[in-house]
Amino acid sequence: MTPPPWDDLRLKVHILLFDIRMTTPVRLPPFKGSALRGAWKGVLTRAYCPATPEERQRPGHADACPACYLTERENDPEARKPYALRPPLTHETDFPPGATLRWGMVLFGPAWLLLSYIFSTVHDMGHVAGIGHQPGKKGARGRFELTTAYAEHPFRPHHREIIYTKERPLVITPQNGAVTLEDVRRESQRRLAAMSEDEPIVRLRFRTPTRIVHQKKLVKAGKFAFAPFFQRLLERLYMLAHDFGDPPLEDARGRLREAMTAVRPLAERVHVEEDRTWWWDYKGYSSRLKRAQPMGGLMGEVVLRAPKAVWEALMVPLVWGEVAHVGKNAVKGQGWYALSGAWGTGSGKARSEKRGR
Repeated sequence: MTPPPWDDLRLKVHILLFDIRMTTPVRLPPFKGSALRGAWKGVLTRAYCPATPEERQRPGHADACPACYLTERENDPEARKPYALRPPLTHETDFPPGATLRWGMVLFGPAWLLLSYIFSTVHDMGHVAGIGHQPGKKGARGRFELTTAYAEHPFRPHHREIIYTKERPLVITPQNGAVTLEDVRRESQRRLAAMSEDEPIVRLRFRTPTRIVHQKKLVKAGKFAFAPFFQRLLERLYMLAHDFGDPPLEDARGRLREAMTAVRPLAERVHVEEDRTWWWDYKGYSSRLKRAQPMGGLMGEVVLRAPKAVWEALMVPLVWGEVAHVGKNAVKGQGWYALSGAWGTGSGKARSEKRGR
């Protein structure tokens, strides 16, 4: 079968970055995605939805309530969430007053229209609810202030635009706009054009812990295979296109089956030259499950080699995945990866993120 042109993956995605400054001492876990998502969800639910927990479960409520559109979909394990966090990549845990952190959010489809709720929630996370805890103060949450916010478009020359500052607390509509399928195609072509070898190498680096399930088992360190990774990636992208596509993708599961049938033989031709992965094992708290949740995942880097024709067929979903994340718990910031190769961008040292293991 001929590889698909990937017309199904018509998404509009916005990326926000937040610079925050601590106003009290703050202690956070090494992986900060769960703590940020917990504070985010708590503020949205308490401050912006007057419905009772029972009312929030009624059909149609989340579509009518902006706060629940962003949060209550999480009560359905099969529903894709309209955002994914981009947690700070530092593994430091203690931050004195004046210390700064940068974190972000990836917004899918209509979630961008709720920008006022998003900024109000981030403000209240710092000033009202707090994050983590204050060392030496039992039950006290750490506080922060939002100093600057940016809209980021990773595939444009002037890719980061200030849309908010503490001194001028008015959110400016960004000029960069959304990341679209056309942007991803152009970026894919740029990378492919830089490949001069018959079998180019591509490096895949896991920026946050990544949980890939294959045959009902987690793929562990040293056991990475490209085809299962690519299948999980396509599953996520097709379901995001179904829920938040422009327009929404109909018969997404059928279209996914067709695409996977067409590209599986190609994905199986991607050879793992080096597996430099390691497993970051830790637990987070799930408010939906009301218990601790294993959240360990793959970190490090894998070095991949394949014929250029294979990369030509697979590059569009791979580039989309850099934006959309892959695997379990993407909403908490897991599954964020980066590619590098002959086109540059630099993969960094896989082991440089091992601190905090």
